Amino acid sequence: MERKKILRFRSKILDVINLTSSVKHLTFPVLEEFDFYPGQFISLILNKDGREIKRPYSIASQPSRKSMDLCIKIVQNGLVTPLIDGLKKGDEIEVLGPMGDFIVKDFSKHLIFISTGTGIGPFRSIINYLLENSFKNKITLLTGYRTEEEVLYESEFKELEKKFKNFFYHRILSRSEKEENGYVQKLVEKNLFLNSHYYICGLKGMVNSVKDLLSEKGIPKENIFFEKYD
Repeated sequence: MERKKILRFRSKILDVINLTSSVKHLTFPVLEEFDFYPGQFISLILNKDGREIKRPYSIASQPSRKSMDLCIKIVQNGLVTPLIDGLKKGDEIEVLGPMGDFIVKDFSKHLIFISTGTGIGPFRSIINYLLENSFKNKITLLTGYRTEEEVLYESEFKELEKKFKNFFYHRILSRSEKEENGYVQKLVEKNLFLNSHYYICGLKGMVNSVKDLLSEKGIPKENIFFEKYD
């Protein structure tokens, strides 16, 4: 695929939504010439104590919009996220991107997306883009969270599941007494298809565990793609 041009620009935040007590959804306008592939990321450029610090965040919206969404986990005592936690509508941010190659490699395959936490961000971008551009093959999203309060974008994905017959959404909670609980690997074991392509996004412990599970179940290495958030 053709490389997208990397741009550096400033933008004013349009909206900040607290999705959970520790996850923020940021929306801000982008330059008209800014373009990216679903699944790519940008870097936010922040200043702390006179130093310029760059932090990568997956784009959580599709390319057809004039604005961009980010889904960011706020880490207490983190180097950068406390600065992001203080951002509000109208504040100015600096952006560099797009970057990364965590994009769909083969549009002829059944696609299975696996995430925990904010790892769902790039899949929100990819899935909306595919479905709204007449992708006909099966798309399955498998997500894992600890508690009900940490679930992200569920109403959106349930609406997509109603609207598109080729999209399937499943999520599981590791700390739940109200429903079947477990880790996302439990969902993966129920969705094993040798010729499908698997995309995994989240913290390295989960990513490595799911990669190992898929390999043990006979999924070819060349059918597994991943992005680690730590």
